[in-house]
Parts: sequence; C-alpha cells; structure tokens
Amino acid sequence: MFSSRIPRILLILALVVALALVVVAVTAAAGARGLAALRLPAQYGLPVLIEEADTMSDCAECHESEQFHTCSACHDDHGAVEMSGVPFYAVVALTGDVPEPGYVLVNDVLPYQDQPHTHVPLLGFLTEQGVVDFESVTLASRDEGFVTIERANLTPEALLMPYQDGIRFAAENLHVSTWLKGITRIIVVGADKPLQVDGQATSMGRLLLGPTRSVTVEQTDVMLKSETDGQIRKGKTAARIEGAPVDEIVAHPTFDTLLVRDGDGQEHTLPADEAQGAVLCLVRGRVTLVLPNRGRSQWISDVVGIMSER
Repeated sequence: MFSSRIPRILLILALVVALALVVVAVTAAAGARGLAALRLPAQYGLPVLIEEADTMSDCAECHESEQFHTCSACHDDHGAVEMSGVPFYAVVALTGDVPEPGYVLVNDVLPYQDQPHTHVPLLGFLTEQGVVDFESVTLASRDEGFVTIERANLTPEALLMPYQDGIRFAAENLHVSTWLKGITRIIVVGADKPLQVDGQATSMGRLLLGPTRSVTVEQTDVMLKSETDGQIRKGKTAARIEGAPVDEIVAHPTFDTLLVRDGDGQEHTLPADEAQGAVLCLVRGRVTLVLPNRGRSQWISDVVGIMSER
C-alpha cells in the first residue's frame, strides 16, 4: 500500500510543479505587471479591496466590462501628464455650430509664431475648419473677455495673431475695444437651426451664447498607497461640463416630463427628477443631454429635439 501511494504523491507533486511553471511562464509573458494582482491583498488589505469591489459592482450595473478604462486612458484623453511640452494655453476651443467641435492647437493656427508679422485671417481660419455659412463668431478670452461680431462686419483684415502662449485678435476695420488677447474659446453661430426646443428652432451655437451652467459629473473616489510611509490617501476626481441648462431653455421650467428625440428617431421620456440639473452641450462633437445624476452611458446623444410637458 505504501509503495502504491508513492506514484500518486509524485504525480501530485509533478502537477504542482507544472502548474507553478505555467504561472511563471504566464507572468513572464505579461511582465512584472502580471504580479500586480497577487500583491494587492498584501498592499491594500482586504477591507479596502472589498470596498473598491463594491464600487466596481455598482459601475457594472450601467457600464459594460469592455467600457472600463485605466488611469492612462483619462490622462491621454485629457492631455494631462503625458503631453509634456504642450502648455494648457496652447489650445483654443472651437465650439458651437461647427463641423468638428473640439480643441485646436495654437501651433496649427499660427505655425510660425516666432516670425515677425505672423497672422492668419479669422475668416481663413474658419474656412479651414469647415465653417463657411455662419451668422456670427464670438471670441472669449482667459480673463473673461467676450466679443461677438456678425459675419457682415468681418473683413479679411480681421486677424488672429500670436500672444504669449496663445492667440490675440485685432481688426483695423473694427473698434479697438473688440480686440482681444489670450483667446481660449471661439463660438460660432451657424445659419442653420437643426435643434428644436419646444417647437422653437435653434442651434448649439445660439444656446451657448445664452445662459450656461457648469455641472459636476462622474465624481469618484481615488486612492494611492504611499511608498514612503505606507499610508493610503484618498481624493476625489470629476469633470466639469458647461452647457445650456434645460430648465432655462424649455417653455415649461417646472416640467413634469421631458421628451427627448435623438437623430435616430428614438424618443426618450424622462421624469422631472431624473432630468434635474440637466444641461445640453457638445460632447465629442455631438449634441448631448448631460444628466449629472446618471453615468455617461445613460446620457442622450445626437439630440435633435426637446419637448417639456406639464
């Protein structure tokens, strides 16, 4: 009996060794990061990991697993630490009724800033961005300056020129009070009005020139264990989005129900409590109803119409 147990013990040992070799091979293929999951319990402790697992479980109720992302995704998306050498003021937001709303690099607008007399006509810049038929353009500066000029008052002498890390605007055919330094945002109002709000035709460019509101979205807790003292310290991270407040643009501010129609013809019905604090804005170039109390996956994109009902 004793001798018959030896091969079985050897077989078990062989299986354990083989399993260990497989783990080593997989870890080697994955690199040092492959051991990160094994270090977590010892580094953070089970109570903290259980709390984080509960948070992930709540997130999974609204988000598919393939939609989860890592810290680097946000850093790349927001141009944070991985965009070294590109200062914050080196971009200008182009928004409103434009084909591709977003940020334009100052170097793309004025590639030869160090050369004397460098400038580009504002109309030429807009044309390059696909903006041809428009009613007005508004320039906003970092010191809260705000200038709106109708298309008829813009001539080829209306110029964008270098200013420190950004751009300034000047036009010999316009009063000097319309000249602006440190431009951070350009809002275009187009000729078309593709958006319906309680039967009134409008556009995002027009709405962005009216009352706007900033809302906090996707606020979450983050933590990091210090390699110096071993303490776990927490903070909160979130995003701020500015848009037209729904309760100020609809016909019935104290609405009971909000009926939202998207570009695919689908209609979404929201009770007042779910639409509380909602703003209409541009998210990745698409007209979006942002619901601060909901996750991003539940926001309504490609909005073409809003109707308030009482």
